[in-house]
Amino acid sequence: MVRNYIPKKPFFEATRIHKIAKDVIRDCKDDRDRALETFTYFKGIVSSDPEDDKSKTEMVHALGLSQDANDKIVKVLDMMIKMTQNEQRIQLQNNKPAEEMSFEELRNMRAK
Repeated sequence: MVRNYIPKKPFFEATRIHKIAKDVIRDCKDDRDRALETFTYFKGIVSSDPEDDKSKTEMVHALGLSQDANDKIVKVLDMMIKMTQNEQRIQLQNNKPAEEMSFEELRNMRAK
């Protein structure tokens, strides 16, 4: 009988998100390296035959793919920074001491 996986900790816990982000960054780096290898390959073809328009097109496409992979890394890092700032803001709010209320404010609250 198949059992459903029930995580012991919340699925979107910070450490799990960090691990996922590391994996995405590693994959993007691999994609970028492959795109640059492809660019180098087509660049060699174009250098031997400058009239090969198909290779020139593929060379430009490979450069676009390498830039897209780089942009994805920047987006992941931006999300991680925003997440960290949000966590810090929440921690500051939770550690903030309770504001003291005057007797007048307490009386007004009770009257409502």
